[in-house]
Amino acid sequence: MSSTFTALKLINSLSGSEKRHFKLFSEKQQGEKDYQGLFDLIADQALTDTRSIAQAYQKMFPGSSLDTASRYLVKLITDSLIQSKIEKDNLFHLFQRLMRVKILQERSLAEEAHHELKKIRKKAEESQNHFVQYMTFRYELNYLSEVDFPGMSDTYLVEMQMKAKESLRTMHHIEGHYSLYELLKYRLIHYGGIKSDDDKKKLNDLLLSEVSLVAGKVKNSFESRKLHLLFQSFFFTHTGDHKSALKTFQELNKLFEQNTDLQEHPPIAYFSSLDGILDSLNSNQHYEQMPFYIDKISGIDVTSCPDHFRYLLQKTIAVYSLKLLIQNQNYSEAIAYIKTLEPNLWAAYHLINVEKRMELHFYCSLAFFGQKEYKKALKYLIDITPESAQYALLPVYKAVRLLQIIIHYELKNATFLTYEIRSYKRFFQQKLKQLKSEKLLFKTIQLDPYNNSPAKNKSLVPRIRKYCESVQEDKYERTLLKYLDLPTWALLQFKVKH
Repeated sequence: MSSTFTALKLINSLSGSEKRHFKLFSEKQQGEKDYQGLFDLIADQALTDTRSIAQAYQKMFPGSSLDTASRYLVKLITDSLIQSKIEKDNLFHLFQRLMRVKILQERSLAEEAHHELKKIRKKAEESQNHFVQYMTFRYELNYLSEVDFPGMSDTYLVEMQMKAKESLRTMHHIEGHYSLYELLKYRLIHYGGIKSDDDKKKLNDLLLSEVSLVAGKVKNSFESRKLHLLFQSFFFTHTGDHKSALKTFQELNKLFEQNTDLQEHPPIAYFSSLDGILDSLNSNQHYEQMPFYIDKISGIDVTSCPDHFRYLLQKTIAVYSLKLLIQNQNYSEAIAYIKTLEPNLWAAYHLINVEKRMELHFYCSLAFFGQKEYKKALKYLIDITPESAQYALLPVYKAVRLLQIIIHYELKNATFLTYEIRSYKRFFQQKLKQLKSEKLLFKTIQLDPYNNSPAKNKSLVPRIRKYCESVQEDKYERTLLKYLDLPTWALLQFKVKH
C-alpha cells in the first residue's frame, strides 16, 4: 500500500472533531507544512484517488516529495489520535503511565515511580491486562536489581518473581488461543473455505488442540474465554453448523455483557458478537429472533466512540432491517426504509467496513429487484462492484456478482449476460470451488426457460426441483443462500407465462 493511499484511507476515517484536533495539533509543528496542504487536499477538497491527489499536490508544491509528505502526515495524524485516545482508552492510558514510570526511574525518583507502579498494577489487574501487569513487576524488579535491593526481604523478592511468572503463564495460555484462532482463520480464508466433510476433517488438529488448551490447568481469564468462544463460533459458522455457531455467539454475547468494564473502546468485539448472532440467525432462517439483537446494536453506547464505528453500527442496523423486510416480501416498505437512510451513510467512511457497505448496497438492490425495478437494482450493484473486487473471498461479493447476472437475465440483456457469466467464471475459477447453487443458476440460464414451451418447462421441473432440494440440504451452501435464495428463483423460472 502506498504512503499516499495510507494517508487517504486514514484521513477518510477521521471524524470532524478528529480533523479539528489534528489541525490544532499540527499548528504546534515548526517549519514547512507541505503535509498540511496534502491534508487539506484530501479532507477539504474530497479527492478520493491517489492519481488526482498526486496531480493536485504537484501543482500546489512543485518539486516537493508527495511520498515524504504522506509519510510525515500519517505520523502526525497517528500521533494526534494517540494523544486523544489517552484520555478515553484504558490501554493507551496505562501505556502512557508506564512510560512515566520509566522516566521517573531514570531520574532516580524511586519512591514516586514505585507509587505509580502500584496504581498501574491495580488498574491492570482490574482490567485483566496481563501484559501491563507483567510489565509493572518487571519494571519494579529491574529497578530494584539495579539499586541492589535496598531494604527488601528474600520473601518479597520471590513473591514478586512468582507473580511475574503467573502473569506470563496467563499470557502464554492466551497466546495459545490466539495462535489456534489465527491458524483456523488462515486455513479457511486461503484454502477456499469448507465445502465438504473432507474439508472439515483438515481442521480436526486445530479443534483437538483447542479443546486441550481449554482443558488446561491455567485459570481462564476473560480474554482466553473470549478467544475460545470466538474460535468455536468461527469454526461452527464456516463448517455449516449454524445452530452451534448461534449458541456459541450467544454465550460470547453473555460474556461481554457480564464484563462491560473489560470491553475495549470502542466495543468492537462486543459488536462483532452481536453481528455474528444476527448472521447465524439469518443463516438458520430464525428471522423472528433478529429484531431483539438489532435493538441490542442500537443500544450500544456510542458516546465518545469514533464516527466510523457509529456509521458501522448504522450500516449494520440498516442491513439486517432490510433483510427482514425483504424476507417477508415487503419490498415497498424496504424501499421506503431506504429513503429514510441519511445521505452520509453511503459516502461516509467508504474505505472502512467494506463488507457492510457491500451488504447494504446488495440489500438495497434486492429490494428494488423484488419490485421488478431492475435498472434501479442494477445501479446499486454497479456503484460498488469495481472497487470491491479485492474482497472477492467475501460471500457477499459473490452474491453481488450473481445478482447482477440475474438482473441482466431478467432484463433480457443477452450481450451483458454472456459477458457477466464469462467474467464471473473466469474471475472465480482459480480462487474458489464452485458451489452447487452457482451451478444451479448457470444451468437455469442455459436451459433458457423464457424461450421454452410450457410443456418443456413442465418436463424440466422435476429435475430442477431435485437439484434445488440437494442445494437446500447442503449446509455448505448456506453461506451464499443466506443472501440469495437461488433454488426458489430457479424454480420460478420454469413457471414463466408466455
